[in-house]
Amino acid sequence: MNYMKGIIRRGIMDDKELAELKNTFKLNKPFPHIILEDWFPNDVLDGTLENVLKLKDTYDWYKLCTNTSDFSPFGKEAVKLTNYLISEEWVNFLKELTGIKDLRADKKWIGAGINYEPRGAHLEPHTDFNRSENGWRRINCLLFLSKNWIEDWGGHGELGHLEDGVFVKDVSYSPDFNKVVLFETSDISFHGFDLVKCPKNESRIVVTCYYYSDSPGPHTKNQTHTNYIGWDKKREQDNEYKNRRGTGWREIK
Repeated sequence: MNYMKGIIRRGIMDDKELAELKNTFKLNKPFPHIILEDWFPNDVLDGTLENVLKLKDTYDWYKLCTNTSDFSPFGKEAVKLTNYLISEEWVNFLKELTGIKDLRADKKWIGAGINYEPRGAHLEPHTDFNRSENGWRRINCLLFLSKNWIEDWGGHGELGHLEDGVFVKDVSYSPDFNKVVLFETSDISFHGFDLVKCPKNESRIVVTCYYYSDSPGPHTKNQTHTNYIGWDKKREQDNEYKNRRGTGWREIK
């Protein structure tokens, strides 16, 4: 089967490549996930990023990334991109990748959207709400837009598990431009990102989108709120991470 004909990835995916991606997603630990590099055409992402940066000082970013489905202020490329992330073509690809046959996009973008995360931003390890008016939340999609990200700038995404109530990091990835991270949403899919230390004129920018089905996945109970129980005690004692429970921002030198 051929996918990605619309906004498109560079090239067309064949059955062999799709099978390899499906196997990777299924077998990856600590829970099903996959990280895709250089996935979308750069010009679509470039146009979106350009307008995000132009408007970065004019928006309430918390409101924008929680229940906003109108991305027209960010230009035609942003509309094209966000429309594609909820399109039948993309969702059909996700169905094949994950094996969730009744998967559907959240066209209201509840709790999702464009996230602008400046110096000092952070997100402690947590599991997400998995139940809403859309049904059972099954898949998280993160598409990163930040260019020329440097390792020392932090903001690394983290996937992990709990041991005796303490978060153990299994996977760390940098928020590089045109990187897509897809992972299963469940009671064991602990994730977050560490402190963003980029210069004040830079930022960690990511588009998030969530996908639902009519039935829960494995390791899932009815959870209507975010659960921050899996945070690392070492961070709690570290001056750099004090008062960082949950999501937020703090000034750093």
